[in-house]
Amino acid sequence: MFGVNIFETGGRSWEAVDSAWRKAWAYDRDCVLTITTDFGARSLALRMSEQPDFKPVKDPHLKQWAKIVMTCTAGNPWWVETDVTATWVSPTDSTGNNPAQSGTVTVSNPTDQPMWLRWVCSAPGQWTLPDFSWANDAYAARTITLPLTGSGQDLTIDTDPMEEMIVAKNATPVWAQMAGVSFMFAVPPYTPATALPVSVDSAPAGASVMVVQPRNWSRPWGLQ
Repeated sequence: MFGVNIFETGGRSWEAVDSAWRKAWAYDRDCVLTITTDFGARSLALRMSEQPDFKPVKDPHLKQWAKIVMTCTAGNPWWVETDVTATWVSPTDSTGNNPAQSGTVTVSNPTDQPMWLRWVCSAPGQWTLPDFSWANDAYAARTITLPLTGSGQDLTIDTDPMEEMIVAKNATPVWAQMAGVSFMFAVPPYTPATALPVSVDSAPAGASVMVVQPRNWSRPWGLQ
């Protein structure tokens, strides 16, 4: 629940502004509320769960101002910042008898929420990606080798267990070749910048992998 002060502005009357505000909201589609501070902008996708509460003491046309109370619901409860990405490009051909190529991408999680990485891998090639537990255990350096892909099978991997894990650009069922192996671990809150290893085999020079780092917060400001 949050209150909104509606007033005339920019040559528009109170009634015009009030109408535009109400038309921006619905019960069956998201409206994105963004709060900007000195630390950046965070957004929350909302839908109305009740009709806006409007009980003015006097006619708002008199002072061209009134307060409206909004009651909304967020399907995704996190305040979202712009994703951060990092990319590694293979400098050398690794097809035929050429050795696999390795590199690193740097990830960090400055938020107060676990971060489920997304990966975008070019094809053809066979990629090996990290799935570290971020703990001192048997999975501390866990990696997963993805199926060998052909041309046109660029892969998108989402490690979030609530999402489809692996999707090929040409819609072939690459997931069926994973033999039940899945990504298990999120990057913990407040993880500093860390270099993670990636490698590719059977790929031409210029093969690339991009890691997408979602930024989800439990509040619209602070908690850095």
